[in-house]
Amino acid sequence: MRRRALLFGVPATAPLLAPLTRVRAAPTRAGGIAPIRLGQSAPVTGPLARVGIAYRDAALAVFAEVNAQGGVGGRDIDLVTLDDEDRAERTSVNVKLLASQHQVVALFGFVGAGAHRAGARGAAEESLPYVAPVSGSLELRSGVLPWIYNLRASHLDEIDHIARHTNQIGIRRVSLVSEYNSQGWELRDALIASFEGRGDKVASISSVDHEGSRYSLPGAVSSVLAGRPEAILLGADYVASARFVDAARRADFNGLFYTLSTVGGNALMELLGTQAAGVSVTQVVPFPWSSATVIGRTFQAFCTRHRIEPSFASMEAYLGANLLVDALRRARDLTPARVAEALDSLPPRDFGGFVGAFYGRTRRAPAQVDLTVFTRAGKFVK
Repeated sequence: MRRRALLFGVPATAPLLAPLTRVRAAPTRAGGIAPIRLGQSAPVTGPLARVGIAYRDAALAVFAEVNAQGGVGGRDIDLVTLDDEDRAERTSVNVKLLASQHQVVALFGFVGAGAHRAGARGAAEESLPYVAPVSGSLELRSGVLPWIYNLRASHLDEIDHIARHTNQIGIRRVSLVSEYNSQGWELRDALIASFEGRGDKVASISSVDHEGSRYSLPGAVSSVLAGRPEAILLGADYVASARFVDAARRADFNGLFYTLSTVGGNALMELLGTQAAGVSVTQVVPFPWSSATVIGRTFQAFCTRHRIEPSFASMEAYLGANLLVDALRRARDLTPARVAEALDSLPPRDFGGFVGAFYGRTRRAPAQVDLTVFTRAGKFVK
């Protein structure tokens, strides 16, 4: 139901509700012109906070530049971010708050566990466009849910890229560790289809609970290593993945580790410490430290202006926020339905070395997937 006044009968002061982390919000302009309000649910506290904050801050910087130039039709863009602590159930609550209390016209840049399913289903229930989630979920690309606007490549695209690479270097036995939830099952099915379709062997598959607790970790390590893998794909959250790597190394696993982009950012590498060296990570946006392309140089100048640390998360936010601004400028009216209409008709944009486009079921620009490796020097290299 749209714009609910009450949230499951819970008063607004109840502890269940996520704290508002609204940073550099756009005030109402002189003359009483209200801002264009966008909503985001992301972890800004807890283990995944670094990723959520990096994405939020880069998006805010894009919108700040637009606002400084007069906004969109004289209206500033205001991003309201609610903390979900990387908990999908909090994401569901946040969506209802963003719709009912903050009256947002679109949901943008959801990060973490809730980005995959909870955010998208909440958006559909509240009749809001769901734009640029940090998720490779196939459900978001199935066409079942309305008004889904993906930017990044899918999990299947990333797994296919890893499968091609392992096949090329002669690895034939690959295992998977993921979480026991819908995303884990999706990764399992994609892994089996991609690897066995090439004649390679899925050596073993196991799961851990969220953040890899001591109750699930030992059994998962034992089950995966029993398959004698040459490489292991990490598909759990980055805390659980880091704990799995440490436990597997202690159990004398000397093979390779691969991770998906939603798992293997700087946060994972910091947790792994010296064990991060040699971990391969798929990436779905341009390399943020490269000056070889127009997008690389433009993005680095943007980061310098706003004192933002370049990262894959901030690059993804930069691209998604700019595309969303393009759509807002095309919208005939700034209502959820008109914003969705503008997103549906938005053409691909060439950023100079990367063509970005939102899509639901049918992609409108080639999928970008690269493989990076984390080095002993503490850097990603292509």
